[in-house]
Amino acid sequence: MALDGAAAPGVMFALLTRAAVAGVVALRRRPLSIPEVGAQGLGPVDGTVGAVLRRQTSRCLLLGALAYRVCVLPLALGLLVVRGDPVALVALLPVTALLLAANVAALVAVYRRSTVDLERLRGAVLVDLAVAYGVNVGASAVAPHTDVFWAYLAGVVVLVTGTYGLVGGMLAVLLSVPAQLAMGAFGAAADSAALAGRVGWLGLAVVVTLATLVACGLSLHLTMSYGIRAGREAERIRWLRSLHDTVLQTMEAIALHSAADATSPAAQLAEVRATARAQAARLRQALDEPGGGNDNPLASGLAGLVEELAGRGLRVELVVAAGAGSRMSGPYRDAVLGGVREALGNVAKHAGTGDAVVRADEESSALVVVVRDHGCGFDVLGRPGFGIRESIVARLYEIGGKATVESWPGRGTRVTLRVPA
Repeated sequence: MALDGAAAPGVMFALLTRAAVAGVVALRRRPLSIPEVGAQGLGPVDGTVGAVLRRQTSRCLLLGALAYRVCVLPLALGLLVVRGDPVALVALLPVTALLLAANVAALVAVYRRSTVDLERLRGAVLVDLAVAYGVNVGASAVAPHTDVFWAYLAGVVVLVTGTYGLVGGMLAVLLSVPAQLAMGAFGAAADSAALAGRVGWLGLAVVVTLATLVACGLSLHLTMSYGIRAGREAERIRWLRSLHDTVLQTMEAIALHSAADATSPAAQLAEVRATARAQAARLRQALDEPGGGNDNPLASGLAGLVEELAGRGLRVELVVAAGAGSRMSGPYRDAVLGGVREALGNVAKHAGTGDAVVRADEESSALVVVVRDHGCGFDVLGRPGFGIRESIVARLYEIGGKATVESWPGRGTRVTLRVPA
C-alpha cells in the first residue's frame, strides 16, 4: 500500500484530523489545571507550571494518536474484505480485535486523566513499536502482497516522536526499512517506489507530530496565560468588593454626623469602637478562611447581617422561608450575602429611614431575596454607583443570577436578587 500522489491528501487529512481531535477534546472537555504562580508574570513558564504544560500537551498527542489508530484498524479489515481473501481475514481478525480493544481501553484511560507524562511511558512506547512492526511482518506472512496494517504504524511513530523527540521518530522510521524487506520476503511490494512511499508516510507522521506538539504547546500556553490574567483580575475585583462592602461601609458609617455626637459623645465613641472591633474581627476571619469565603448556611448569614446592621442603627425585619437556600453552595451564598449587605448598607447611608425588610424564599427552582425600605428613594435612570453596579448587579451576574433595583422617589427602594437554587 505505497503512498502515491492520490493518497497523499488523504493521509495528511487523517493525520491532521487526529491532531484536531486531540486539541478539541483536551481543551474543551478537560480544562487545564495550573498551580498558582504568584508574581511570576505571564512570560515563559518553567518549573511546576512548565511540567503541567508539557503533560497536558502530551495528553493531547496521546489522545489523537490513539483515536487515529482506533479508526484505522477497522479500515484494515475492510481492505481485506475488499480483496476477497477469507483465509487472511479469519487469521487476522483476532489480532485486529485485540489491538482495537487495547487501543479503546487506552483511549478511555487517557481521556479520564487531566494530564499524561510520556516520560513514564517510554518503555511501553517501545513495546508498542515492536508490536506494530511485528503485526505488519506477520500480516504479510498470512496475507501475501498486502500491507494493510502499515497505516496503523503511523500512529505508533507519532507516539515514539512525542516521547523520544525528532531523533527517536527518525530512528523509528529507519527501522521500517528492514521490516519492509522482511515483508517483501513474504510477497509484499518491495520495489523502490513502494519502499519510498511507506517511509514517506512514516516521515510525514513525524513532521505532523512535531507541528502538533508546537501548536498544542502554544495554544495551551496562551490558554494558561489568559487564565492567570483573568484570575488575577477576578481576584482584584473580589477584594475591591470586599473592601467596599466592609471597611468602606464602616468608615462611612463612622463619618456620618449624628445629633448624639453632641449630647452623648461617650456613648457614640463606644459605639464607634464596637463597630471597629466587629469589622476587624470580620476582616481577620476573611483573611484566615480559604478564599475569604463564608460557608455558613444562608439563614445564619442573613441573621449575621441583621445583627451587623443593627450596630449601625438600622432595624431589619428578616423573614426566611423554611429551607430557602439550604442547598446553595458557598460561592452562590457568598454572592447573595454580599448583595444583601450592600443593599442594607445603602439603606443605612442614603435612605433616611431606620427600618428595612429582608425576605428570602424559593420560587420556581430559584432563590429570591428581596430587600425593601420605605425611605427617600432615588432616580434609577441615572448612572449607578460602584456599590450597585459591582457589589450587587455584577456579583449576581457572575454566578448566573440576576439583580433588579427598583426605586421611587419618596416611596423607597426594592432590591431583588434571584439565584438558581
